[in-house]
Amino acid sequence: MTKLHFGLGTIALIATSLFLTTAPQAAPSKNVSGEVLVPLNFIIGLKEDGSSDPAVTEACEKKYEFGMGKEVFVEYQISPTQNRAVALVESTEVRLTPLGIPETYSFTSDKMPDILKSKGFLRVIFTMEDDFDDEVVHIIAAGDQPTDKCFLSTEAFKLRQ
Repeated sequence: MTKLHFGLGTIALIATSLFLTTAPQAAPSKNVSGEVLVPLNFIIGLKEDGSSDPAVTEACEKKYEFGMGKEVFVEYQISPTQNRAVALVESTEVRLTPLGIPETYSFTSDKMPDILKSKGFLRVIFTMEDDFDDEVVHIIAAGDQPTDKCFLSTEAFKLRQ
């Protein structure tokens, strides 16, 4: 039988990684549930590398103009032990999974319903601050070219600097 020897650094690293994987996102002291209507007001086209492209934006605006101004309904339940959210997009329910981003309640779709996939929708992301304010919905959708993406959102797209 082979014995494994771990140094203190390795044990600390393992303990830290276990803590981080089990650490909840901002956990309230009690159960909180709510519903919000979040309008889609902005659209931008993105190249494969994530940069914006006016030509792709123009194509995205034409392709997804039916969604602009529409509201996405999100229902959420936040508790010290479990967070859940469901979005209603184009009258279709999309289950959202917690992302675990510190100081926010952030959720994303793991699987898109077929009816939304057929319309080009690839992912729904919902986020709000840990004070249950500043709700934002982002929808990532397919562009006209396989490498292009359309970014539909509640707020203007900003590249990270």
